[in-house]
Amino acid sequence: MFAQILTTVVLTVLGSLGYTVYFSMLEQYSAQRAAKKHNVGQFQQTFPLVIGVSALMLAMRIMNIAANSEDIVLYWALINLQLLMIMYTDLMINNIWAFLILKVVECLTFIETGGRTVILWLVLTVVGSALFFESHYAKNWSPDNPWLFAFPPLVIDASFWVLLWLRWHPTAVIVFGNFMGFALAMLVLFANGRSQRDSDLVVARLTHETQFDALSGVRNWAMFQHDLTQAYAEASLDQPLGVMTFDLDHFKAINDTYGHLAGNATLKATASALDAMLQSHDPNYHVYRTGGEEFAVILPDTHDQLAQQIAMDALYCVRNLQIATEVGTLSITASFGLTQAKVEDRDATTTFKRADQALYLAKNAGRNRLAIDETIFGA
Repeated sequence: MFAQILTTVVLTVLGSLGYTVYFSMLEQYSAQRAAKKHNVGQFQQTFPLVIGVSALMLAMRIMNIAANSEDIVLYWALINLQLLMIMYTDLMINNIWAFLILKVVECLTFIETGGRTVILWLVLTVVGSALFFESHYAKNWSPDNPWLFAFPPLVIDASFWVLLWLRWHPTAVIVFGNFMGFALAMLVLFANGRSQRDSDLVVARLTHETQFDALSGVRNWAMFQHDLTQAYAEASLDQPLGVMTFDLDHFKAINDTYGHLAGNATLKATASALDAMLQSHDPNYHVYRTGGEEFAVILPDTHDQLAQQIAMDALYCVRNLQIATEVGTLSITASFGLTQAKVEDRDATTTFKRADQALYLAKNAGRNRLAIDETIFGA
């Protein structure tokens, strides 16, 4: 008896964990496929997930048929596992049409297995709908709340086995073993989901730290190298590439006169204002901090006239900044260098160095201005 209960519990727990991995893989594939095909409709995005889950439900039905004639314990355990899979899907799926299609598939694969009559299917469809709407529309629902994630399915499973016991009279060992397996599986799924979300947060935080400058909040030198190399590889006559560099004028004097806190506030305010200005032009424009008070901007698919206009907007944006610090409001200026990638450039570094040379030309010409290659603007 104990071995039978243990077998049922282990089968349910391992099967449920396997299903979560399968479900996650389908979700990831669906998202990648939608991005590749530029599908924006929610159902289009979940279509591979629906197909994959439906195929598994059909496979479970085939296994049910085989087990019914060979092993009644396995037969009921598979039904219990399928019930858990259905409720997990109800909680995690995102689209109402996908949810309804899966309900029809579940009906076709579950009716007359002994685990579900038409009436019981209708009841569980209503309950599944409640789980779906709870997980998507309930104000306080969260997969990190065990009472809202695990408790409703446990109540449903207990009711399911009471109804089965009243109609089909499975042994107490089967009923107890399957309910215990379901309860333990839900707790394991809850703990596994929370652990996965915690890991995702750590990865996201570490990824952000490796890609963004801690002080200014904009992208860092490593990201600039990566993004510039990629943008340069994609550049062509039809997709011109602009590269702009700039640094803050007399920044050392700010640190020496007002202190490093004022200097830090200046860097943060300037980077934030310019990044916001660039984003208003094009979401693909970003500010990168490449050194102490030195920054750069990549302008993909941007012809020279538009690049010049953006650079002038950046120049005036810095001129008009009023930066609040502990020592009062500061006004600053910056010098800018701009160039376009050229056919004769050996690599992305060549383009970047030319923008940097233009920046120093602007600084040597008196600062607070823009140099495009060897031409000065904005004095």
